[in-house]
Amino acid sequence: MTIDATAALLARVFPDAPRISRPEYLYWLYEQSPFGPVIEANLDDAQGRSGHYALVPAALDADGTPCPGALSLNTAVDERARGGGVFVRLATEAIELAAQRGVQIVFGVANASSTPGFLRRLQFELAGSLPATVLVPLPGRRTGRVRSAWADEAAFARGGVAHDLDEVLLASPARGLERRWTPETLRWRLASPGSHYALHRSARALLVSTVDRRNGVPVAVLLKMFAAAPLSTVERRELVRAACRVHRAPAALHIGFNDLVPFRGVPLPRRLRPSPLNLIVRGLDGGAPRASFTRLELLDFDAY
Repeated sequence: MTIDATAALLARVFPDAPRISRPEYLYWLYEQSPFGPVIEANLDDAQGRSGHYALVPAALDADGTPCPGALSLNTAVDERARGGGVFVRLATEAIELAAQRGVQIVFGVANASSTPGFLRRLQFELAGSLPATVLVPLPGRRTGRVRSAWADEAAFARGGVAHDLDEVLLASPARGLERRWTPETLRWRLASPGSHYALHRSARALLVSTVDRRNGVPVAVLLKMFAAAPLSTVERRELVRAACRVHRAPAALHIGFNDLVPFRGVPLPRRLRPSPLNLIVRGLDGGAPRASFTRLELLDFDAY
C-alpha cells in the first residue's frame, strides 16, 4: 500500500477537507519533512486501506531543552472497519513505534467526538481548549514599519522579508513547552502544497497569515507570531492591520496562545466554531510531560 491508499481513505472519511487527502500533500508531510518520516500504523483489507493513524515528528523545546515530539493527526477509520477497536489498536501501535524512535511527547488537537477516546483509552491528558479570538483592524497611521510579502522563494532570498531570520526571533521560551522552528524548517512548513501564506515583518516580529472565508467573507487567519520580545499594543495592531490589508479582510482570527503576544479581541462565539479545538498531550517516558505549552498556534499543528 502507498500514500495513494492513505489519500483515498482520507478522502472518504473527510470529504469536506480535500487538502489533507491530496497525495502531494501527504508526500510533503510524511516523506519530505526535515523532522523525519511519518510514524504510522495502517489497516488494509481486500478493498484497500481501511484504517490509518499518523504521528508526524516535531521538534519541541521543554523549558529551553530540546525534546523529541510528535504531532498526532490524520486519524481515519473507514465505515466498514468501525466498531472493532481499530482506532485504539492503530494508535497504540503507532505510539509504541514513536517511543522506540525516542519520541518523548505526543501532542495533538482533537475535536469533540475524538477527545474522549484519546483521554480514556490512549492515556492522553486534556491541556484545555485553544482560545479563538476575533480582531478588528483598528485605525492607525501606516508607518511603513511592517513589510508584507507572499511566502515564496523571493521572501527567503536576499532582501526578502524572511531572509535574515535569526535565533533571537525564533527562540523558544526559557520556561514551558513550544514547537521549535528554524529558518530551514519554517521554509519547509511554508511550502505546504495547496496552501498560500503571507509574511508580515516588523523590527521585532514575524507574523504568518493566510485567508479563510466565512459565509463568503474573507478573514485573515493569524497562524503564528514569532517575536524577539513582548510586543506593544501599537506593534500588535500594526501587524494585524497589515494582515487584514494583504488579504482584503475586514477582520482577523487568531487561535491558540502565545505568551509574548497576547492577542486581545472578541472571543469567537462557540456557535460559530465547528468544534472545540482540544489540546491533548501524552508523555512517553513513563510520566506526564514535564512542561506545559506556553505557545501553540495554528501553524504549529498544520491546521492550514
